[in-house]
Amino acid sequence: MIEPELCVVGLDASSAEAAIRALARLLHSAGRVHASFEAAAVARELRSPTGLPFEPLAVALPHAEPEHVVSPAIAIATLAAPVRFREMGAPATQHELRLVVMPAFGSKEQAGAELSRLIEALQDADTTRALAAATTPAELCAALRAKWGES
Repeated sequence: MIEPELCVVGLDASSAEAAIRALARLLHSAGRVHASFEAAAVARELRSPTGLPFEPLAVALPHAEPEHVVSPAIAIATLAAPVRFREMGAPATQHELRLVVMPAFGSKEQAGAELSRLIEALQDADTTRALAAATTPAELCAALRAKWGES
């Protein structure tokens, strides 16, 4: 589910929407999501923001509904420059962040359980530091896998 070809270090994105679109296109080019995933993820972010003010590093978890997913995957990007994401549960608050993790889960049951598990992994300060320090897609992948438990 977490593969180096779905990880990007230093993604050049001018906005939250640009970062979401880039990761959605990456998932689509890998055959993991339908073409509809990109628009659905952008629309969902407008409706329900996904910025999480974790310490030491804020993270965004943009995603789309399971009907847009072909097979489960997680795309990860560190950003070349920070972009603003609105906070989950407090959309008037914005956070500048450099880490975007885009889950694509294939069923509502899987989405609920795996999203909770992913949030738990990203709340771990050592994990987010390792993700931020990654210099290659393989390192990004390995940093999340180490906490996620996937080999």
